[in-house]
Amino acid sequence: MRAQITLTSSESKRLIAKGVTALPNIQQALREHTIILAGGTTNAFIAEELLGQTIEKKSTYSVGIITEGKTGVSIEEGRINPYVITKGKAREKSFHWKDYLPEMVPGDIFIKGGNAIDHTGLAAVLASNAMGGTIGIAWGPVMQRGIELIVPIGLEKLVPDVRAAVEFLAARPADEAIGNRATLMPMLGATVVTEITALKVLYNVETTCIAAGGVAGSEGAVTLVLAGEEQNVRQALAAILAIKGEPPVS
Repeated sequence: MRAQITLTSSESKRLIAKGVTALPNIQQALREHTIILAGGTTNAFIAEELLGQTIEKKSTYSVGIITEGKTGVSIEEGRINPYVITKGKAREKSFHWKDYLPEMVPGDIFIKGGNAIDHTGLAAVLASNAMGGTIGIAWGPVMQRGIELIVPIGLEKLVPDVRAAVEFLAARPADEAIGNRATLMPMLGATVVTEITALKVLYNVETTCIAAGGVAGSEGAVTLVLAGEEQNVRQALAAILAIKGEPPVS
């Protein structure tokens, strides 16, 4: 059976958050290890799924943000520091995720959203901070210690070629910018979770993206076709209908 669906950006984020939560390694980490859930709007949805709470203003769970037609940072007032979740429970708010980096061991997981993904599955994230932002700080310990890096990212962020874009900016960053100047940090070796991954993990269906974009609130939407056993496709459709109407990220 095949079924066609369209997801707005926020609906995709909700689906991806549910897919990340269902990953076997995430479930094991919730039982036995620690998860660092870095800042990001998609990660705000993941925080809700992992911790059973509500974050009304998702932008408060992010520092870097693209909004109002420019790259920039979120409003500092009300900003939520990234959660460190140990054995399923968030550590106290005063505990900074950077303090846990020296303690990370295999089985722990670092979750960081991205701004670009290409057809090969390579993802990258923008960084305007001179030290490379979150990924610049975390990359060394995560890679050296064999920590799984999970990148939840929607297909709205599909670009032609991440490697080419990274190399282009590495040769010479922009001289001027509308908003904050940023470079592109590749996240090699990451477990990338898109809408396609989430639907496979949750409902065992194959998915193809056939279109993207829209208007009147559907900017950034993706249109997908699901294929699989009828029971699985119908289960996926029912779940998608349940998340339709997810409010836009603010």
